[in-house]
Amino acid sequence: MKNNLILISCLIASLGVFTHVQAGEVLVEAESFRGSGGWVLDPQFVDLMGSPYLLAHGLGKPVQNAKTEVAFPETGTYHIWVRTKDWIPEPQWAPGKFQVVVDGKTLATEFGVAGDGQWVWQVGGNVEITNKIVTLELQDLTGFEGRCDALLFSTDKSFVPPAKADKEMRHWRKQLLGLPDDPPSAGSFDVVVVGGGIAGCSAAITAARLGCRVALIQNRPIFGGNSSPEIGVRGAIWGKPGPFVTREIYGQKSTSDLQKGLDQETNIKQFRGWHVFAANTREASIQTVDALDIASNKELRFEAPVFIDCTGDGWLGFYAGADFRYGSEGRSDNNEPLAPEKPDKTVLGATLHWNAKPRDKTTTFPEVPWAQAVSKDRADISGNWMWEYGHQRDMISEAEEIRDYLFRSIYGAFATAKRVGVPKKLAPEEMATYALSHVNYILGKRESRRLLGDTIMTQLDFWETPTKTDKVAVSNNPFDIHIPTEKYDFNIKVDERYGGLNKRQDCDIPFRALYSRNVSNLLMAGRCISATHIAHSSIRVMNTGSQTGVAVGAAAYLCMRHQTTPREIGQKHISELQDIVFGKGNFADTLKPKKKD
Repeated sequence: MKNNLILISCLIASLGVFTHVQAGEVLVEAESFRGSGGWVLDPQFVDLMGSPYLLAHGLGKPVQNAKTEVAFPETGTYHIWVRTKDWIPEPQWAPGKFQVVVDGKTLATEFGVAGDGQWVWQVGGNVEITNKIVTLELQDLTGFEGRCDALLFSTDKSFVPPAKADKEMRHWRKQLLGLPDDPPSAGSFDVVVVGGGIAGCSAAITAARLGCRVALIQNRPIFGGNSSPEIGVRGAIWGKPGPFVTREIYGQKSTSDLQKGLDQETNIKQFRGWHVFAANTREASIQTVDALDIASNKELRFEAPVFIDCTGDGWLGFYAGADFRYGSEGRSDNNEPLAPEKPDKTVLGATLHWNAKPRDKTTTFPEVPWAQAVSKDRADISGNWMWEYGHQRDMISEAEEIRDYLFRSIYGAFATAKRVGVPKKLAPEEMATYALSHVNYILGKRESRRLLGDTIMTQLDFWETPTKTDKVAVSNNPFDIHIPTEKYDFNIKVDERYGGLNKRQDCDIPFRALYSRNVSNLLMAGRCISATHIAHSSIRVMNTGSQTGVAVGAAAYLCMRHQTTPREIGQKHISELQDIVFGKGNFADTLKPKKKD
């Protein structure tokens, strides 16, 4: 059997699917299927459910089968489990159904119909394996967000796979996948930037141009974050960016331009499709971070003296034990007139952009009562940034449910429009040729964790003391607070009581808000910097995030140069940091892009 397993393992490598076998057990990760067909890879909830997964995002039409080949150690009878989720808790609906096809034979079990809205290992019955090399397929039945994480084949019918996404499940999966307990080294860097949105790219470019060896880790295939096509929010351009980097990024017309710009920075090593899931600390200092490849689950460990959290959700800070806040502070907590009377868990919501367009022939759309239970009588053919939900839910632990609720609102509103038209826009007969052209599945978030620094920005910083001695960025975005409408909780309005869009003035962002107050080598940029809920509503836009990225990228360089911590940079070298950020003195040309040969 030992020689047989060695032969099988070599064959697996040639098949290109990431799986592992031991006597009587075969684990197949869906995300590593050789051909994903029409299924898409969804990596955004790894921290919640433990893994990337395949999503049948067909906009109401069953997608093409995902397909791969798997080597089995022996032929015979196997019991099958599939880790999946019935994404609508109401048992009468189950819109995400799919089946498994083994060597051309479709198994009778429909998956995605169990678990009451939770990720579960759904039992699939017995399957006869008659060949050692087996073709597996995932066959979508609805086109409505069926999801598959992994498939397990075992000769032991009494075996129960670990149910909870925790260290036990990760250890079990690593054993079956043949991964080492400790990830191999990705190398040593001067700075590790986690998060490849606008803030993270700005930080990486800045540090690289100053001579740092940078690891830029992004858990999706492309950079750009909220500005990428996956989310599609370009963001407010208000503010006064520094002379370099931010202006370059905002002058780019597409994500491909951003990628070209990153490719020109020889000091940046890019890790696209790598998700950081752990931080290893000692004496309140991050030593290393661990990341997994979202397509194969292989892991790497990154070492550096300085780390930058640009994840938006503050995940790196969370893993390192950094202090943070979530929700709205009370009015008296920071003397903020615009804050609610008492603290609560309210945050800004999240968005999925979507659109429908006319075709050259009549189109149909399925009946979706499970969606219209959310959308009610809303009829529409598109949704922009005002299509927003999640204000009263937990933007961290309920992120997948928030995204899925938006799916329901979108599909329901479009189905209603197909039936009755769009009031004041399109008559029912005009809707006959309309079909969904795109619905994003990556959630565009605005607010969640806010990591705490040596100062916490508040409303009064903007209205009473806008000038800071340790200024490293500038915001003049108004307090942009969104609240759900009374009729549709997935739609928002801007309440003028919060200062609206008419009260706007420059406010300095202090460096003291860009490093952790209790993790000594952690910097942060973007929407997870140190601010109250009210102040965050101003500084959260991408232009400002880019400026903070430039500031922390420069600070990371100074930490390396002076062999010190971010706090000491603020205390002893702030003028040097400001010269770099604003292009003054000896650093007037330092951040200029190098001319092409």
